[in-house]
Amino acid sequence: MKRNLLSVAIGCALLLVGVVGCDDNKQPEKDAVPPAASAAQPASPETPKHKPEEKQRDPESIINEKMGIYIECYNDMDSTIYTSIKSYSAWLADPRTGPTGKEQYVSGIIDIDVPYKKCQKNITAVSALKPELAPIDKLAVPYINSVIDMKKIISKMNKYYQQQDYKDDNFAQGKALHAEFLKALTTFEPASEAFSAAIHEVNNRRQEEQLKKIEEQEGKSANYYSLSIMLNSKKINQMLEPDKFDTDSAMKQVKALGEQIEQLKSKLAEAQMSNTTFVDAAEQYLLAAKNRVRRVRDNTPLDDGEAVLMRSAPQMVDGSFAKLMSSYNSMVSWFNSSHG
Repeated sequence: MKRNLLSVAIGCALLLVGVVGCDDNKQPEKDAVPPAASAAQPASPETPKHKPEEKQRDPESIINEKMGIYIECYNDMDSTIYTSIKSYSAWLADPRTGPTGKEQYVSGIIDIDVPYKKCQKNITAVSALKPELAPIDKLAVPYINSVIDMKKIISKMNKYYQQQDYKDDNFAQGKALHAEFLKALTTFEPASEAFSAAIHEVNNRRQEEQLKKIEEQEGKSANYYSLSIMLNSKKINQMLEPDKFDTDSAMKQVKALGEQIEQLKSKLAEAQMSNTTFVDAAEQYLLAAKNRVRRVRDNTPLDDGEAVLMRSAPQMVDGSFAKLMSSYNSMVSWFNSSHG
C-alpha cells in the first residue's frame, strides 16, 4: 500500500521464508533462512584463505541469507520510521509546509531506535554476494542509506522539540529542520516503497514454493497449516483493504481461514506440540478480519470516540483496516519468533 507523509502509515511486517521443521520461523532446517543475528558473514577481501570456501557455498543458502537479512532489517526499521513521521505530521496543519509558529499545541516527533549500523553492515555485505538476487540487491543499499539519513534528521528534530527550543527562536530552527526532513523523506519514501515491493514479490514466490515442499515432505502437518495461514492472511489483507469490497466473498475467505486455524490446533494436539502464542495471535487476527467485514457489510458508522481514534490511533478501532494490519503484524512477529 502506498504510504506517504499525508496518509496514515500502516506498516506491513514481512514473513521470513525458511519453515521446514516444527512451526514457523524459529526452528528452520538446512535450507531455511538463518536469523540475521547469527547469519554467517561473508568473508572479508583481506582473508583470502576463506575465498575457496566462499565459492563452494550453496547458492540457495546465499539467497536465504540475503532474504533473512533484508527482511529482518525491513521489519526492524520501516514501520518505526513511519510511526515517527506520523507523530510529527499529526500536529501540523500542513505536513508539507511544516511548523508555522501558530500551532495550538506542539508535540514534536518521536525519536527512533533502529539497528541501522548493524543493518548497514549486513546489507552492504550480502548485497555484493553472488548469485545476485534481483531486483532487491540493487535496492537494498539505497534503502539503508535513506534510513540512516532519516534517523539523523529525526533525532535532531526530537532534541529540538524535547528541549522546547522553538520557544526561544520562534520556530526558526524548526523550519530549517523541516526542510532537511522533507529532503530526507523525498529519498526515503520511494526507497522504502521499492525495497518493500521487491521483498514482497520475491518472498511471496518463495513462500508458495516452501509450502509445496512442506506438503511433499510432511503432508498437511502443523508446519504446513502455520505457513498456509500466513499466506492466506496476506490475501485476505489485500481483499479487505478497500473501503468497499464483496463482503460475502470476503467472509467466506475469512471463515476458511478459521477452519485452517482449527486444523492447526488439531495437528499441534496430535503431535503434542505447543505453539499457543502463534495460535492466539492467529485467532486475534481472525476476529479483526471478521469485524472488518462486518463493519463494511453492515455499513456501521464511526461513533464520536472512534472518529477521534481514527485520527490518532486507528489500530484501536474495531473494523478498521489499521486494526486488521496491527493484528496481522503481531501474527507475523509470533510466526517469525517461533522459528527464528
